[in-house]
Amino acid sequence: MRRVICISALLGLVLSVVYTAPGCASGNLDSGSDTDTDTDTDTDSDSDSDNDSDSDSDSDGDVVSYIWIANSGESTLSKVNTITAQEVARYKTCPLDDCDPSRTSVNLHGDAVVTNRSPSTGESSVTKFASAWADCKDLNGNDAIETSSGPTDVLPWGEDECMLWNTILPTLNVGARATAWDGKEDEETGVGGNIWVGTCIEEDTLVNNNTVYVIDGNNGNILDTIVVSDSTECFYGGAVDATNGFWLMQGYGYPDTLIRVDMETSEITSRPLTCGYGISVDSQGRVWTGGKAIYADGANCISRWDPLSQTEEQVDVADATWLRGIAVGLEKSAGYVWSADTAGVLFKIDEDTLDVVDSYDVGVASMVGVAVDFEGYVWTVSQDGNACYKFDSDTENIIEVPIGESPYTYSDMTGMQLKQAVIIE
Repeated sequence: MRRVICISALLGLVLSVVYTAPGCASGNLDSGSDTDTDTDTDTDSDSDSDNDSDSDSDSDGDVVSYIWIANSGESTLSKVNTITAQEVARYKTCPLDDCDPSRTSVNLHGDAVVTNRSPSTGESSVTKFASAWADCKDLNGNDAIETSSGPTDVLPWGEDECMLWNTILPTLNVGARATAWDGKEDEETGVGGNIWVGTCIEEDTLVNNNTVYVIDGNNGNILDTIVVSDSTECFYGGAVDATNGFWLMQGYGYPDTLIRVDMETSEITSRPLTCGYGISVDSQGRVWTGGKAIYADGANCISRWDPLSQTEEQVDVADATWLRGIAVGLEKSAGYVWSADTAGVLFKIDEDTLDVVDSYDVGVASMVGVAVDFEGYVWTVSQDGNACYKFDSDTENIIEVPIGESPYTYSDMTGMQLKQAVIIE
């Protein structure tokens, strides 16, 4: 059933937030707070949180936290409540039949963008969605917000009023992938902040270098276009640090390149990188990447680059098939970096020593991305399983959450990487 909420009721609410994590909507504005969506799980309890798992939002301002996952196979975006482990909304990501959504990024306020990678027709684009109903727009003037209420309620393009804007990128620079908010938005209101997007050179284009687009987070306007010379491979992943750096992972096999774009001066620096595919930045400003040293038959590895000491350290992960997503832990998963192996195994790496501490068989095929929510639960995505999985590193319990077709996301799906990187507690 389509979710409709009266704007007059929204305006009467006063938000009293106990704590709002990125990827969260505060107050009782959650589009899934009373959803009837059922989720098949293999556990009696999905969280050690003090929040009631059956009621993820109330007037006292309990946390509402989401992970946003692109379903490449059906051109939709799933919004999953990380506390209840339920999908509370699903959105069309562009006006085309085939949008090919891939990377997602969540800002400090909780709003999300999704980058539509390589549509079969048309151009790459970026689409923004509001996390809280209070930030959705009454487009038809009926004093109500009409938006998705769950996975079976995908509104036609242009009718979901929590979709805020869609920005088409220039035709020649198709294949946009690397996507990250810059963390300059107001955490309480969401106003401000830009999205940085890196492209991917396609063989049938006349473009010689990749481009970085800077998009206004408020209205979707393209503010700047930065050409990165001598960039002959795709910008697969992107992440920001606390010193105005937008880091790009170029390529996904040897030799890779780690590129930094200064978000104030547009100065570009680069260096060779031993291995890479996924990318993340920790609270110390160190850049983490994971992948194969040589794409076709090389060893899987995790790399850590420290910009202060100008040193790279690496650990080989002998038992991995193909490492892709990577995320830095916090709260219950703090002190470790987590990497997703496409064979369905989560690897736990000590953040200080780079030792491979443990591995956990999730038991799924084609595992792609990994992210950490505000409580420290580790989430991963299975492209073949059409599901995401919530992993408790204390109990090793796993909850399966069915989502859309062929989910393919290994970027900052929860906003926790951004929070750790740009907010110094």
